Amino acid sequence: MLRKLLEIQLSLTEPGKPLERLRPLVEAIDTFLFETPQQTANSPHVRDGVDLKRIMTLVVIALTPCILMAIWNTGLQKLIYSSINDYQSYMSSSYFTFAKEHWKAILAYGAGAFLPIMFISYLAGGIFEVLFACVRRHPISEGFLVTGMLYALILPPTLPYWMVFLGVGVGITLSKELFGGTGYNILNPALVCRCFLYFTFPTKMTGAVWLGTNPTIMQKSIQIINQALGYDGVTQATALGVFNTPDDVKCAHINAILSNTWPETFTSLTSYLTAPLKEGGLNLSLESLPQALAFAKLKAGTGLFTDTNLFLGNMLGSLGETSTLACLIGAIIILITGIGSWRTMLSVALGVIFTAGLFQIGAHIAGPQVAANFDFPIYKHFLMGGLAFGLVFMATDPVSSPDMSLSKWIYGLIIGALTVIIRTINPAFPEGVMLAILFGNVASPLIDHYALKRYRKGHVYA
Repeated sequence: MLRKLLEIQLSLTEPGKPLERLRPLVEAIDTFLFETPQQTANSPHVRDGVDLKRIMTLVVIALTPCILMAIWNTGLQKLIYSSINDYQSYMSSSYFTFAKEHWKAILAYGAGAFLPIMFISYLAGGIFEVLFACVRRHPISEGFLVTGMLYALILPPTLPYWMVFLGVGVGITLSKELFGGTGYNILNPALVCRCFLYFTFPTKMTGAVWLGTNPTIMQKSIQIINQALGYDGVTQATALGVFNTPDDVKCAHINAILSNTWPETFTSLTSYLTAPLKEGGLNLSLESLPQALAFAKLKAGTGLFTDTNLFLGNMLGSLGETSTLACLIGAIIILITGIGSWRTMLSVALGVIFTAGLFQIGAHIAGPQVAANFDFPIYKHFLMGGLAFGLVFMATDPVSSPDMSLSKWIYGLIIGALTVIIRTINPAFPEGVMLAILFGNVASPLIDHYALKRYRKGHVYA
């Protein structure tokens, strides 16, 4: 019956009929519910059961762990910081004990934060995809099935819904539709959407935006918690925000904090850290002291920034980027199905390891007066921010990444190196993954061009 209904709708949109321009929409519904009617019968065309719809479906399956973690962790973080009782209950019990006791509230909070953003992302993307397809009389591509999900997962939970809608509309138009649609974009569409929001509404994309759904309410709640505890130690800082320390926080300050030792001429560690150099102190400003203490905890892996918390995703951040474990599961699915390039993933990781290692070596050579974030454990870069997510799902985009094997190695190394450089040196952009991948996208055609020339030189054709 459904088949007959769709056939009637298709007949109403045939060439010359009044509803001809709506044919892309009807065909999209038809191919989504049923097999595509177009089949390859003769040589020399490749005959395969994998089409664009199946590829996109497999990517969404690979994203499922990140989706579940987005709902879970967003709800968990909101519940923890909603009241002093919930905060103390969490801090006095284990992660799994707290989760077992409050799982219903966690899922309710998380679903309330993530599902509306995902729905608006698909709604806005669908509107623009259908609009351009009907105007151009092109079939509607399944590409946004993945782009809409990726976009939702890389947003903060507090972003106003109208900004979610606007970001999709502008980003999809500029990155994909102006170039001809799916398969013709030179930049990753989801990252362009986020990049537009990042530079247009910076206060809505950075700062205290990672907790709950209303930052004003959550900030008031945290103030109440701090007043009840008698100190100002509970914040909305992400791990990457803590890593992005002020310039006057040096390795010498972090070494002193971690060793918890000071000369006998000083009465406390704080007085030693903040005393002027001429008095034998380390000349750390009082304004930067909290950041230095937080960075020391991040580097040592204590408090809320333990390696386990960072790996599982039990921390503040964008909706779907916090869990390295979820990204690893997705990577396994992508690699097994052959959708993503293992060369790209590995080369990005190698680029991060090499560049972060150079910073560490430079810090040891330059001495303790170099910036604190130069001397940082290499592996922790993969546990902070969106590096793991970008490495698995963004850098491997088959359209905006190179095609040649050599190109993929160069492309990944560039992205990994730029990510660490931006994170470590540029104080304005603590998360370097987005800009690094977009730069890699722009350089991708040039890299492929020279890789292809090199390949041709090594082969003689009859």
